[in-house]
Amino acid sequence: MASEHMTEKEKMEHFRETMDRLTAASHVKVEYFAKHQKIEGYYEEVLSGKFFKCDRLMLQENMFSRVQLGYNPNRERIFLFANMKTSRYDTVASKYQKEMKDYQKRSLLKGDNENRAYVSKRREKASVLIEKKEPKPWTERSVKAYLGRTNMEAAAKSLPFFSREEELEELRKVKIEMKEIQKDIRDRRVQKIMAEDQAQQESEEKKREAEIRGLRQMALEDLQKENLLEAILTRKYTAAKAFVRKINYAYDFQKKDIESYYREKRKTLEDVAESADAADDRPEDEER
Repeated sequence: MASEHMTEKEKMEHFRETMDRLTAASHVKVEYFAKHQKIEGYYEEVLSGKFFKCDRLMLQENMFSRVQLGYNPNRERIFLFANMKTSRYDTVASKYQKEMKDYQKRSLLKGDNENRAYVSKRREKASVLIEKKEPKPWTERSVKAYLGRTNMEAAAKSLPFFSREEELEELRKVKIEMKEIQKDIRDRRVQKIMAEDQAQQESEEKKREAEIRGLRQMALEDLQKENLLEAILTRKYTAAKAFVRKINYAYDFQKKDIESYYREKRKTLEDVAESADAADDRPEDEER
């Protein structure tokens, strides 16, 4: 996130990084539930015999990050698991950016949001999991509540299209500055030079023209920044809508199959457990 203390050059580099993340070629794949595809980089603890592995329902990956939509049958909840990857912007070892085990997770609750987020205790900026508490469709608000947190950088960098306040505020400042520059140029053009002799008048004229050239250069830089910010915002609006539509489709399309499969699976396990208990309770002479 751009800071107020950044120089103009640093801000432009920050926004160009954002643009690179938005325009990176992404591989998007909606997984068929019946394949029970595992979620890459996420490891769970096996606590009981009723433990089921999570299923991956969608994958979106590029050179910067990997975002996966998963279903946890043990908690009967869907979640987004995002992790940064080694790139020219994020250079820590990729192994540590991928892995997040249950015993390393730290829960983060948001008061006005029904979701729960988890980050790795040791490497919280690398991996993040956002769990949907209720079986409702995903919206931008489902994720947006966590993007501004400094300890959840993986969410902000992997899902940059959900946050637009920064660009909107910067664009507002740029437009105000451009208006002021244009006014300054007009004022200088109509400015009358009162000089005692021609030499002094020519010197003042050259000084004024140099100032106008400087202002024009500033206006050009602001125009380039305005174009970049507007392009970022357009891509963010489009990408956010497309992403929400994809993850909702990936789950809603298979929701009945998922619930039916695990309902039967649990029933089978319970029947097997009851049969085993009944066999253990039978008297010895009956067994003979």
